[in-house]
Amino acid sequence: MSKFKQKAFWIAAGDLGGRGLAFLTTIYLARTLGTEFYGLITVAVSILGYATWGSDMGLLNIGVREMAKEPETRTFRAKEIFNTKIILAVVILLLSTIILSFIPIGSLQKQVILGYLYALIPFALLLEWYYSGKQKFGKLAFSRIINGVVYFLLVYFLIKTPDDVTLVPVLYTIGVTSAVVVLGTFSISDKPFTLPSRKLRTYIDLFVNGSLIGLGDFFAKVVQLLPPILIGIFLSLKDAGIYGAAFRIIMIAMMLDRIFVNLLLPNLASLWTANKEAAVQRVNMVLKLVMVGGAVISILTAVNAEQIISLLYGSDFVESVELLQILSGFILLTFINSLFSFGLIATNNDQKYFLATAIGGSVSAVIIVLFSTLGTPNLVAVSILIAELILMLSSYFWFRKIISVKLLRPFLVITLLIGLLFIAFEQFDVHHIIASVISIIVIPFVAWNTRIIKIGELSWVKEKLIK
Repeated sequence: MSKFKQKAFWIAAGDLGGRGLAFLTTIYLARTLGTEFYGLITVAVSILGYATWGSDMGLLNIGVREMAKEPETRTFRAKEIFNTKIILAVVILLLSTIILSFIPIGSLQKQVILGYLYALIPFALLLEWYYSGKQKFGKLAFSRIINGVVYFLLVYFLIKTPDDVTLVPVLYTIGVTSAVVVLGTFSISDKPFTLPSRKLRTYIDLFVNGSLIGLGDFFAKVVQLLPPILIGIFLSLKDAGIYGAAFRIIMIAMMLDRIFVNLLLPNLASLWTANKEAAVQRVNMVLKLVMVGGAVISILTAVNAEQIISLLYGSDFVESVELLQILSGFILLTFINSLFSFGLIATNNDQKYFLATAIGGSVSAVIIVLFSTLGTPNLVAVSILIAELILMLSSYFWFRKIISVKLLRPFLVITLLIGLLFIAFEQFDVHHIIASVISIIVIPFVAWNTRIIKIGELSWVKEKLIK
């Protein structure tokens, strides 16, 4: 097996094993807890997402980037990154607990949210950034699978009625802790902390450097984490559950994006240092492939939305179908945005990453808040598409200052194509299987004939798969 295929295999295995099992756990929880309590879980996980951001502040991405370099070229050492993550996690947990005590919500809601916040500590101890940077994806995959197995089994055997909702965050934290134990055991032989940490000044520099990426991440996470919270505030926990069920499907489809990001960040960081001209060529090839692949996955998700929701969640979540159809466009936009935003990080342009996400994220937040006050989850879903498009264009604007890429023509062709296909399928009531087959054939065919994909891209993919 080639190195490229081996890395892609282990990243996929980790996501399919870890996130796949987490997804099965989510389905079980949705069916067992019902729409309202599942909505509470969705809101609590979003709050944890923001707390995790505060306890990380870009250190995960810096860790991946630094560990991808040769030791003598690293700006920050593994021990310094690890220690800073622990300190931040403790501070954020204490602050979150204090803030939560003043928020006027029910004791049950507070208990569930606080239960999830305790997961900040094992997250800080998790060495995923080290093993991702070193591209030891097999060990990462194993830790994620163990996490998924432990969490799924605990939930399956211990959560039986909606009254068990307060136990869910405890089981979630135990699952994360199991991954910490796995990577911690591997680290005994891998010895990530061979070099000692340096003086306080190094930690200050690390925090300042991480803050640029971290603040950028805050705005980048707006599209994923803010909507469930706003729906819970302005609409209801039931609506948050309906929305959460649809968006969870999108996140599963985004596993391919995670494979892409985990391959891109360390590889582009290394290539950019060694050969900038080759890096520019690589990025332009990958962009075209990402657009075509993202378009196929988006249209397949949209045309099969009813069958997906019915099969996974049952009749209680029928309102999630339209949400899923709207949100399917998020997949294509995020695929493209990932290339630009993580490309800025990989090429050491942290300030441009911050500006891209801060500007795009601020505008996106205003749009999402505005649409959330108008009263329906469907409008929130529409605002998410608009917000992700804005984030993508903002990242593209700053990325073009580093690497020249051609986006407008292929993007317009691809989006227009999948839009027309979906309208035609709906208008003529085409069976979802037939619609899927047509999409899989037509999109690559049009991409080839409009020269979005050329022989160079196909030759590169073939080389990577065989080499």
